[in-house]
Amino acid sequence: MKVDGIHLAGIGTYTPRPTPVEEAVRQGMFDPAAAKESGLLSVAVEPAVSAPDMAVHAARQALAQACHDPDDFAAVIHNGAYYQGPGHWSAPHYVLHRALGQPIPAFGISHGCLAVLTSLHLAAGLLEHGRPGRQALLITGADNFSTPMFDRWNDSELAVFADSGVALVASTRGGFARLKAVGSRSAPELEGIHRGNDSLLPPARYPDHPWQVATRRQEWAERPDADPRDLIASVNRFGELVAGLAERTLAEAGVGRDAIVRVAHTGFSENSLHTLLLDPLGLPVELSTWDHLRTLGHATVGDQVLGLAHLWRTGQVGRGDHVLLVGATEGLEAGCAVIEISRDARGPEAGIR
Repeated sequence: MKVDGIHLAGIGTYTPRPTPVEEAVRQGMFDPAAAKESGLLSVAVEPAVSAPDMAVHAARQALAQACHDPDDFAAVIHNGAYYQGPGHWSAPHYVLHRALGQPIPAFGISHGCLAVLTSLHLAAGLLEHGRPGRQALLITGADNFSTPMFDRWNDSELAVFADSGVALVASTRGGFARLKAVGSRSAPELEGIHRGNDSLLPPARYPDHPWQVATRRQEWAERPDADPRDLIASVNRFGELVAGLAERTLAEAGVGRDAIVRVAHTGFSENSLHTLLLDPLGLPVELSTWDHLRTLGHATVGDQVLGLAHLWRTGQVGRGDHVLLVGATEGLEAGCAVIEISRDARGPEAGIR
């Protein structure tokens, strides 16, 4: 979708001190061979701060940069891929209460690791058709996997899960970057990859049922009617999805592929990053945010924001540069956005936590 008049006025991040991969191996949490294959150097682990509180930290940082009054905001969208706290409780309203304190809508969307990109898509519509005087929307995302019910190191062969919080202020008034296009595309015939043999009724609920993504993927590959080539075919199908979506989004933005200076992407481990995203896009790793994300791991909903913040704060992108945001989630679905940097950062690593 082509977007006009929507800017990123503020960006915030919260990343805890990373745990070196070699330390996780030494403690027996991570298999040495899997650790080497991942290409990761460390993973962000937060033992004390909840996901919604990390989101609040990031939100306050983004709000301070954006310089909007609290009553400028139309809504808060808070997202997480994992459980945020007690059942029958609203994490989005927790973030709203502590970050803005306004009587506006607060909600989340169930869109896995694409939730922040999809929130940008929603922000464009909400701000264009919202109440007069509402010029901004706060988007936050956070996850904390520090629970015995989740094995961040071994749950998926595609990634190691990181704890973090991120925030963006979308604004009609201006900002450090301009959103030019955003969209997604899915291959719903592959939804079973993340379902495996799990039943739909009764639905699984925390704390009695961990994710076990790798197990479900294997169950899907071994289903009675499976073809031995299905896993390879699913990878190829997703690669085609990513390539087609990127081509469409760039065309909607009116930006040529050669104009893309950097790419901020999902925090897959090294081989998966190449297979699922970089190779289908025909992009070298030098244009990616791998050097940064390999020190953090897969921050689910926050990967693209962490990458963008790092690129901008360290001066690796500046005024006039175009950045491609790209990601993936279960479904299978790919998401993409094109932004243009409007101004340089005031200082290297400004405001980072």
